Amino acid sequence: MNNSKPYTIRKTILVLAIMVTAAIASNAQNNDRTHTRIIEYTQDKLYKAESIINDKLDKAENIINEKLDSKDSLYVTPNAYNMTIMTQYSYAYEYYRFTSKDNSQSISLRPDNGNKVGLYIGWRWIFLGWSFDMTKNDAKSDINLSFYTAKIGIDLLYRKRDKGFNLSDTKGFVNEYGHKIRNYDNSFDGFSTKQKGISLYYIFNNKRFSYPAAYSQTTNQRISAGSFILGLTYSEQTFGFNYSKMDPMLQNSLKDELKFDKVKYKDFSINFGYSYNWVFAKNCLANLSLTPGVGYKNSSLKINDSKEFISNINFDLITRAAVVYNNSKYYIGASFVSHTYSYRKSKLSVVNGFGTINVYAGFNFWKKKPKTKKD
Repeated sequence: MNNSKPYTIRKTILVLAIMVTAAIASNAQNNDRTHTRIIEYTQDKLYKAESIINDKLDKAENIINEKLDSKDSLYVTPNAYNMTIMTQYSYAYEYYRFTSKDNSQSISLRPDNGNKVGLYIGWRWIFLGWSFDMTKNDAKSDINLSFYTAKIGIDLLYRKRDKGFNLSDTKGFVNEYGHKIRNYDNSFDGFSTKQKGISLYYIFNNKRFSYPAAYSQTTNQRISAGSFILGLTYSEQTFGFNYSKMDPMLQNSLKDELKFDKVKYKDFSINFGYSYNWVFAKNCLANLSLTPGVGYKNSSLKINDSKEFISNINFDLITRAAVVYNNSKYYIGASFVSHTYSYRKSKLSVVNGFGTINVYAGFNFWKKKPKTKKD
């Protein structure tokens, strides 16, 4: 009888183990069903959300195509691809000239001309690019964002320079012997600039003339055409100037009105001009655009602890030129963009400008699906 007890205990343990295993297996099976239902529910919600998003995007695309991007296919061929990627080399120049109120003294500042490389990516109407100086360690940043359709174009710009300037082309300075200082050109670490702005363009002959064909490579101009362009521009510029870092020889005769700490202005201008695309060979295009403008400028000048606020009318000029080869899949080209600004305060006047020469190459990918009758 005593020998049967271990057997009974083992049998009981075995039965309990089988029951626990069965319970675990049953629970695991239930968990699997629950997990499966959760996954199926999540997938269903994601599919519905994707369908809603795609539907919204399709509607937005149709509105843009119908209202802003319709073209005369005899003159302009739409891009057959969704995406583009481009590399670019840029040579940039800038200049800043400050002149006293009586025009007897002036200084000019120019940064080292930058050799930059950049990477740009585009999706249909949107183009985003970032470039950096490949030879200097100076704090130089250029970010560009563009949106172009047949009717309108939008450019956003951010530029910053913290160092690397030369002080040159001085006028009205004398040395310790009273002789005029000529051909002065030395590095100057007391000047900084920052600019941000947005420009909006409206193309009048938007069915037959393509601005994107010249500047974003998203269409192909097949027959030469031109158009008047109306533009609106808003920009903010800030100049920081530490005259104490100037050569003592210049400091001694520097006029008070040029001893400013900071100049900041906000500019709203209206530009009106003309742009022309010349198709000089198959897949080859040359463009020239001139858009002079008149604007309202609100400015502030800080000299030591005092500030002066001025509002006045100013004149600007935007110049663009481009040469492009584009066979719809691959493209290569060069462009030039120049901006000139000028304004006058009661104590000094400022003229500044910048320009960029770009050489680029890129390709289009992710071909668009053909529209169905339902679409």
